[in-house]
Amino acid sequence: MRLQRKSTFSYIFRNFWRLVYVVLPVAVLLAFFYNPARELSIFDALINGNITADNFLGMLTSVLTVLRLGKYWWVTLCAILLLVLTMCLLVVMISRHMRVGKMQVFPIKKALLIFPQMLLYVVVCIVANELAMLVVVGLSYLIKFIGNVYAIVSITMVLAFAIRVFLTYLFGLLLMTFPLMYSDNYRFNVAMSHSARVMSSRQMNLFGMSLLYASLRLVVLIVAYMLAPFKLHVLVYGVALTLCLMFIPSFAFKKFYDDIGGERRDLVQKLFD
Repeated sequence: MRLQRKSTFSYIFRNFWRLVYVVLPVAVLLAFFYNPARELSIFDALINGNITADNFLGMLTSVLTVLRLGKYWWVTLCAILLLVLTMCLLVVMISRHMRVGKMQVFPIKKALLIFPQMLLYVVVCIVANELAMLVVVGLSYLIKFIGNVYAIVSITMVLAFAIRVFLTYLFGLLLMTFPLMYSDNYRFNVAMSHSARVMSSRQMNLFGMSLLYASLRLVVLIVAYMLAPFKLHVLVYGVALTLCLMFIPSFAFKKFYDDIGGERRDLVQKLFD
């Protein structure tokens, strides 16, 4: 006899159909109206000679900052609220499943109890990212003395990538906040502090995952950009977002139970030869 695998991917595989219906609505909404691949459009402009010393700052601003959302910014706001509710539902569902071995179908009332804290967490993540991208654009203006537009844009995109790695690392430190808060009844601020202490003990692993996330994000953007002429980029975004939204809370609770949560009840024994 042996227990089922404890890995995050094994958990998602076993419970895919019980998780996907929760994340699919927000994944589809973001896939249609959130267009991160605009970052890559700037390279087309470079190749075609459409970026000059006079317009590069405006192009970078429209690609990296909130201006990329365009006239559908209000849909993005609605998607953020749906995203917060989705993550609350996943926290409640996965917590109960790993604690007692059963998963509730749609625990909306319990999810709403942690909605304010989750909203604050998600908004801080988004605001931090947008402010960081504004800083990147500002730095690109400061280095315009280089005089070579190709060099300026290349440096700017490398800085944007590095800052995303750094921000992912910072918020990775808070990965166990909601498992601690919901499962162990920690206060929100105490849960964040404790999560940072636990996760900081594995800094290299966390940095590696942050680098991997930023790299995979770039791969997804490139694939979607290449498939955009065939109208398949939305499908790429949808699949990537669905997997990402399922992975984050599953991995958070997996780490929680590995480090401080005790025995998982969702794992059952399987016969093997």
